[in-house]
Amino acid sequence: MTTPRRPDEAGIALVVTLLALVLITTLVWEIFHTGARAAQSGAYGRDSIRAVLLAEAGVQASKVIFREDAKNNDFDSLTDIWALSQPPYELGDGTISLTIEDEERKININNLIMPQGKAPNDQNVAVFRRLLEILAIDPSVADAVLDWLDNDESPRVGGAESSYYLALPNPYKSKNDLFDTVEELRLVRGVTPEVFDKLRPFVTVYSSGRVNINTAPKEILMALSAGQGETNLGEIDEKTADAIITSRQDKPFRSSATLKSDLAAVSPVLGNIYGTIFKNLIDIQSTNFHVRATGDVFGTVRTIDTVGARAGNVILWRYWRLE
Repeated sequence: MTTPRRPDEAGIALVVTLLALVLITTLVWEIFHTGARAAQSGAYGRDSIRAVLLAEAGVQASKVIFREDAKNNDFDSLTDIWALSQPPYELGDGTISLTIEDEERKININNLIMPQGKAPNDQNVAVFRRLLEILAIDPSVADAVLDWLDNDESPRVGGAESSYYLALPNPYKSKNDLFDTVEELRLVRGVTPEVFDKLRPFVTVYSSGRVNINTAPKEILMALSAGQGETNLGEIDEKTADAIITSRQDKPFRSSATLKSDLAAVSPVLGNIYGTIFKNLIDIQSTNFHVRATGDVFGTVRTIDTVGARAGNVILWRYWRLE
């Protein structure tokens, strides 16, 4: 967005979005009755159909929200309409719940390896290792992830290739290619269910590769100063990360042209590291968004979990799963 919206303007935009949602869900309610009459599997089947339709209405509502936000979109922040907490919407006997989160606030694990599929991207790997350290995860997970990504069968120290996975009770080969989903991490050596739950909120396979500094959580912000090598000009500690989060609540970073000076105003450390590494790792816009829309009918719950890439006011869905 180019200029900060006044509270009344933001409120009007939200009302427009909600009205659009009402129109969408009203139409869906008509479809409900058709689906319910066609269902042959009893009450649960009918309620499941209704819940799916409600979830689909929630996804359609997210598209309305993105179109509204696209009207002014020079930067994305947690003050944007897509980031606002959406209350549950009741429709007849059902309820729609909707959450939207940008994927650009996370680290893209596919970017740990160079495009040729052989050599690691040292800077991105350093950031990932720092994230593992912050999350108290065994650092050997980084080596195992790299072995999963690279196109050879030579295991790193602490990593694993096909020889390890083929010896498991349920054998499979190392992928030796990019991750298709974040859930695929569960197949990687060392990524236990506990490790996956820790890591899941901070990694993605859908982002552009640059982290949106307006939306990134503290753990990601702290990790981004890794990889400086011998030219260590300072690190983003908890205090500095908190300063970024506090500053952006009222003054999101709005322009790439002034980003270095804006960061330096928050902390001299940020200005120092901007030209060396920070500039290549961060952005102020978000393109990919994670949408979860849930329909609940008499306790029968169905959720659509999807990721979409925004191009102007159009969303192209890259991932779609019905739960």
